[in-house]
Amino acid sequence: MAAADLNRAIDIRTLPYERALEKLPVDLTATVGFVESATTAFVQDDTAGTHLHFKPGRTDLHVGDQVRIKGTTTAGLYFPGVDVIELQFLGHNAPPPGVPANYDDLATGRFHYQRVVVEGLGRTLTALDEDRSLLRLAMGSRVIEVRIDSPPESAPDVVDARLRITALAAGGINDRRQLVFPYLRVTDWNDITIIQPPGKPESLPIISVATLLRFGAADEPHHRARIRGTVLAAFDDGRVFLRDSTPPPPPREAPKDEPAKPMQSPSIAIQLSTPAHLKPGLQAEITGFPIMAGFSASLADALVLSTEPGKSPTASVVSLQQFQDGSHDADLVQLTAAAVLNDFFRTNDGYELRLTSSGTPIRAFLLQGSPPSLEIGSSCLLTGICLVESSTDKGFRSQPDRASLLLRSLDDIRVLSTAPFWTAKRLIIAIAILGGVILLTLVWITLQGRQITRLERKISHQATLDERQRIAREFHDTLEQELAGLSLRLDAATTRPLEDKARSLLETSRSLVSRIQSEARNLVSDLRDTEHVTTLAEALQILASRAPESLAIKLDLHPIPAIPPNVTHHLRMIAQEAVTNALKHAQATEVTLHLSSTPTLLTLRITDNGRGFDPTAETHGKPGHFGCIGIRERCRKIGTEAEWQSQPGKGTSVVVTLPL
Repeated sequence: MAAADLNRAIDIRTLPYERALEKLPVDLTATVGFVESATTAFVQDDTAGTHLHFKPGRTDLHVGDQVRIKGTTTAGLYFPGVDVIELQFLGHNAPPPGVPANYDDLATGRFHYQRVVVEGLGRTLTALDEDRSLLRLAMGSRVIEVRIDSPPESAPDVVDARLRITALAAGGINDRRQLVFPYLRVTDWNDITIIQPPGKPESLPIISVATLLRFGAADEPHHRARIRGTVLAAFDDGRVFLRDSTPPPPPREAPKDEPAKPMQSPSIAIQLSTPAHLKPGLQAEITGFPIMAGFSASLADALVLSTEPGKSPTASVVSLQQFQDGSHDADLVQLTAAAVLNDFFRTNDGYELRLTSSGTPIRAFLLQGSPPSLEIGSSCLLTGICLVESSTDKGFRSQPDRASLLLRSLDDIRVLSTAPFWTAKRLIIAIAILGGVILLTLVWITLQGRQITRLERKISHQATLDERQRIAREFHDTLEQELAGLSLRLDAATTRPLEDKARSLLETSRSLVSRIQSEARNLVSDLRDTEHVTTLAEALQILASRAPESLAIKLDLHPIPAIPPNVTHHLRMIAQEAVTNALKHAQATEVTLHLSSTPTLLTLRITDNGRGFDPTAETHGKPGHFGCIGIRERCRKIGTEAEWQSQPGKGTSVVVTLPL
């Protein structure tokens, strides 16, 4: 079933966002209230207003045209409108009547895209662009922009005039479909009526700053006021501070428990609508709109009427208590107590200085682009404009609780004494440098210690090599030569006629001498091997390659972590001694060398298939037998023990387990 046509503006603008996206049909009769461009216009009927969109654009629409619109809904930026498909002119009449509205009505979007009637006081008029004007209108205590599609040259005198304006309610919308700020759209100056014309600024009476915003001083919103005084400071952003030269009114009645304060000519902060080049000391007449800014009355959207030369202003000498009690707000003051500069840093407008005076923190602002040539820790005497930043209500009376200084230039800071050399920053730097030197010294000592250790190891290694060479020479020149001589004599003896028993004895002795010669040569070769094998696995492989043909050696070697060279040497000699014992005493024909490790233990196992023996009785040495004793001694040198696992007739296993 097709949806019924939407024929009331209120029904269109109140559609939920999701429903508006469904392109619902619209058949609306309404009156044009404002034409934005060839593609956008605003209409309203008796219920509300909405917006129209044309594609392609059209230029034949005018305010007051009565039209019938057929189209579909569109979501719009703020609330739904109409994509026009067909437009029919029904006639021309007066524009839709405006609805009386105040600022809150506009800020809540209640009459958005409808014609409204507002009243207020004209504050400023400037050119928005080449053909449009921007009027700022004070509605009570709030100011709203009025954007007029006519140049300011054709405008009546609207500044400080009470105005009634018929306009389209509009505003800036963010991407969340929220109204950021309201403003008004006006077609031309005919929609602006002057209810009360402005007075000429030069004809306004000169009043005391102390009377601004007092009860009964003026109506609301306040018309322009005219004041006269001495310029204390002027800044590029249009801020001017003036010390009033008009006699103040009588002092207010002081409470019985408070001493009466002497009245002085108060100072005032002024915001010019157009910055003017004013120098301190000039006598100036200025007119502007009174507003409450911070703790004291101020003038906004002000104009300079006249200036004349004067004397350079003298700063009021005040204590810290007077500086903070609000009596010198917007005045040029000089603090009697010196302040110590703790820090300064960059801000959007210049530099903020953090100081301390008698334990009281003070903030000072310097409006310049370059950093101040001040040393942290310096003692300074400060002069500047006193600004009360915040206040607290106590009963029915407002009391200031924080003030700051606005410095006119770097000359407002008089350095009494520079910072001591040993500031906190320099002390930290010195400690850091000293710590770095100590750290470098420790690193150097550590490196020297490592170098000494490496040198000691090198010397020890060289001494070990020299000793091995000496022992090898001694073996070769003594024992090995003697064994060679003995072998020659036994060879000679076997050539003579002998009894069988004697010949058998000589051949057995000759075989024993040959085996001793072979072991001696192996020992000398090991001693002269100055390029040691790097791993225990390599050492065991060399041991297996040197075994006699009568003995088969199997290798079961697994990767192990790196171990010190001296440990490798002792384990290799233990394996060699175990293999020798298996060949010499157990008459073994097969030996298995097993090497493996776990994360915590290294295991070396030498297993033979010999005749076996009783470990408890024979591993502690017999007269003339030192093999097992040597194995035990080598194990103790590397911090472990050897275990013999054997039974008669079942072979032998020598197991060495070394903690890693």
